[in-house]
Amino acid sequence: MREREEPTWARLLISAGIGLAFALLFTLVPGLILGRLLDKAWLLPTLGANLVLCLCISYAIHAMFRSLELLMPEFMMTKLKAWHGHWQAGLFAAAVGITGTMIGGALGMVLLGHWMKLDLLGSFLNQPANLRVFGFLTLLITGANLFWWKMRSKQQALQLAATEAQLRLLQGQIEPHFLFNTLANVQSLIDYDAPRAKQMLEAFTDYLRASLGQLRDGNSTLGSELDMAQSYLQLLQIRMNERLSFRIEASGEARAAVLPPLLLQPLIENAIHHGLEPKVEGGRIVIRAKVLNDRLELQVDDDGLGLDAPRRPGRRAGAGLALGNIRARLQSLYPHNASLQLTQQAVGTLATLNLPYTRGKSAVLETP
Repeated sequence: MREREEPTWARLLISAGIGLAFALLFTLVPGLILGRLLDKAWLLPTLGANLVLCLCISYAIHAMFRSLELLMPEFMMTKLKAWHGHWQAGLFAAAVGITGTMIGGALGMVLLGHWMKLDLLGSFLNQPANLRVFGFLTLLITGANLFWWKMRSKQQALQLAATEAQLRLLQGQIEPHFLFNTLANVQSLIDYDAPRAKQMLEAFTDYLRASLGQLRDGNSTLGSELDMAQSYLQLLQIRMNERLSFRIEASGEARAAVLPPLLLQPLIENAIHHGLEPKVEGGRIVIRAKVLNDRLELQVDDDGLGLDAPRRPGRRAGAGLALGNIRARLQSLYPHNASLQLTQQAVGTLATLNLPYTRGKSAVLETP
């Protein structure tokens, strides 16, 4: 990621902690084996030398990763993101780690050699045994890294599958409730307002067509999600009369973005059911989508009762479960690279989704 939420000093502090941990490991283990942990004449110089080496290596690896993030061309960054969860990503991380270890180790030996007035780097390179040990440790760490990456990928895949199953179960529980309410509204309108009943039935048909298509697909586009959202809001607008108004603002670039299905819809449903519907005078909802610095930002802005409003008796729960599902899916699909934020406004609530931007292969840019 080019832009990171955590500050630079925090990342540097973490790198220092990693270096310190390895320095203690490489000092305490030999000390236990040699029985020299209580020998200050051996312990302090050894710990100091290991600390310099490990800090140099840790910061070299950190610098390599951060430099690649900032300097790598956009097409390569996109390819790396596509590797997420696959063995290529683990191999890439291992390669960067090995290179950083070599550069940091060489720098550390030069610094120690300058301090001790010895050619430590030359002595290390001239001893074949040292190179064999380094090669063995490198292969061992690379293999462990790839194995860990593979296990982590499997775990993420299982977690994502479980989250998707839970989401579809939740959607299956919500849809019949929405279906019966809508059909009951159509039936009641037929007797005294047939044109409005027809309009409602057409909007409901459009919504069902879009909704069923989204559930079958593994990935969708934001344009398809917004079409479904528009059908849903038009349907509710007919039901709520003048108590609901809405607006969708999305650029063609944003509409072309790849988006997992049913990420946006629960936010709109929450805004309606918990913000606008319980409000006597109703209100408005605005959906915004834009692309900025290779990030897709989606906002659902309503002027409803807000986050702090007490729940009315008889209102169905579910907002917390839906939001938890969204956060779990974001973590599975974009680990540490996507977020959902709810902001209490002077009037109403602002829900913001932020995730990596990927344009659909067959998407055609259109104006909203």
